[in-house]
Amino acid sequence: VMKNFSRISFMLLFSMLITGVLFGQAFVRVGEIPLPAPENASFGNIVAGVDLDGDGLMEIYAVNNNWNDSGAELIPSIFKFEYKGLFAGWQLVWRASIGSIIPLQNTWPALAVGDLDKDGRQELIWTPVNYSPYTADMIRVVVFEVAGDGSDNLGVPDAGTPGNWLPNAKWSIDPAADVNLRPFRAIVADPDGDNVNELLFCTRAGGFNFGVASVSNIPNNGDGSETWTLEYSGGTGTAYDLAVKGNDAFVINTNGDVLPFTYTAGAWVAAPPMVGLIPGGSWHSAATVDINNDNTKEIIVAGNGSAAQKFFLLQGSGAAVTATEIGTVTTIGLSGRMYGGSAGDIDVDGKVDFVAGTRSATPNESIIRFEYNGTGAITDPVNYTITTIDKEFTASIDGRWMHIAVANVDEDPDMEVLYSEGTGELAPIVILDHNGHVPVELSSFSANVVDGLVRLDWATTTETNNYGFEVQRSVDGKSFATVAFVNGAGTSTEKHTYSYVDSDVEIGNYFYRLKQVDLNGTFAYTDVTEVNFTTPTEFVLEQNYPNPFNPSTTIKFGLAANSAVDLRVYNIVGEEVAVLVSGQMMESGTYQVTFNANNLPSGTYIYRLSAGNKVLTNKMTLLK
Repeated sequence: VMKNFSRISFMLLFSMLITGVLFGQAFVRVGEIPLPAPENASFGNIVAGVDLDGDGLMEIYAVNNNWNDSGAELIPSIFKFEYKGLFAGWQLVWRASIGSIIPLQNTWPALAVGDLDKDGRQELIWTPVNYSPYTADMIRVVVFEVAGDGSDNLGVPDAGTPGNWLPNAKWSIDPAADVNLRPFRAIVADPDGDNVNELLFCTRAGGFNFGVASVSNIPNNGDGSETWTLEYSGGTGTAYDLAVKGNDAFVINTNGDVLPFTYTAGAWVAAPPMVGLIPGGSWHSAATVDINNDNTKEIIVAGNGSAAQKFFLLQGSGAAVTATEIGTVTTIGLSGRMYGGSAGDIDVDGKVDFVAGTRSATPNESIIRFEYNGTGAITDPVNYTITTIDKEFTASIDGRWMHIAVANVDEDPDMEVLYSEGTGELAPIVILDHNGHVPVELSSFSANVVDGLVRLDWATTTETNNYGFEVQRSVDGKSFATVAFVNGAGTSTEKHTYSYVDSDVEIGNYFYRLKQVDLNGTFAYTDVTEVNFTTPTEFVLEQNYPNPFNPSTTIKFGLAANSAVDLRVYNIVGEEVAVLVSGQMMESGTYQVTFNANNLPSGTYIYRLSAGNKVLTNKMTLLK
């Protein structure tokens, strides 16, 4: 029910003009895969860009995660999403819960794909994390094999729960009681060259932190006839990362030590730890690649902890491995840390791209791309480019955006970037497409609140096959609902302006975004805009944030009365370099404006706000 707030003046917290950073940006959000009901925590891990059942449709697999020890998150569950084309999009086509085998789970399982028994049927290998009490024969590894009957199913039917599926094989790793063993990352490979795939894994808790296992077969009927062998276990310390290169495996501990393990002369050999080689360690980011296409593999690692904002290159074999710092991220704030990573050739230009997620970043939820430029020494940081390809998916500053995948999940040749969160943010899997296969260039997007009504205004400079815009609203900045649809202009090279008035609002905070839809079903989202129904009591100009900044920052100000507002930026010698607001009549309220200094040199700048006969100034620093 709409209430009348005409006696109170409510104004906008967030009103910004955005040029070339929304639908026209290099990466656009083209899809979201929400958490299936009744999950109450974020995903625990994802695998993307595979077609395990061989039906020609791309698949994404995800597992749930226990974060708060309550509800559905405690029961291990796995999901299969399949891409059904532009119009149908991503659909949940299979799911399984294994509470009858593992009643309760903990946090952050490993998830891998492969064919452990080499029978031609692909498998999902999943390690739900043990939950106290740690009983004898506690299952820590389950394997779901493709049914092979042309369906979307994996595993074997659950006779006790029709419609549910159980794994083809399972294993405890260590059958003893009172063992807390937590595999964190797993990789299927054949490092010993015996033509039998092994499961290599690192653990973040247990009597060892590196293991190698094999299995006799993965029975199609799940009859328990498989025999597992722990071929090797060793290493100490808490491990959050693992890389495999040839007959070498490298475990990266949280203290920065790198533990080399090499299969040689018929056995695994552990070399002495390389102390502090990756300061602060790495969080599920290590990627084995061939950076310069010279047929020699390297490993890229995104630092975590004390070296959180650095990229490292591991070269060499076994105990001779070396680490070189090849890049530093300067755009995620002093508290920002990199979480998760994946590599691929996103734009199919023959150059390796590495993508990392973040935690506690400024801007929040920053997704970082690290690309080799194609020439020059791969150990020289000058030959790499670091960019932020997405940020601020939600209004929350919490969360660990740690599930990262670079994979081709649609119908074009380019790879996509997928990311999601791994704690309690209830975040979807977000899909970014390169070079914006959404043909709309949005030149501005703003929101204003007057007399209890929210007015959204936006403009486009060009449109190609634009079906229109969904106006979406949220009360928490996470879960959005469509409140209206505004038709697009189809194909046009002229400027078009659009608006929508939302009358179904009350006192409180609201979040808005636009979902642009192409005629063939492709879509993308704008950034989120927050509206706060409050009125300031004085004329204020706040310090820009972040500061120092590169290349953009936010300037917030408040008006206690209706005023003609002017906001301009000057260099240190008094020359005007930007006009952000020019004599615009604004009602009392709180505003914020984004200033992009992409074309300006590093230095100190002054921003000056005038409203009526009042003037305020402040300084900010651009640091490139």
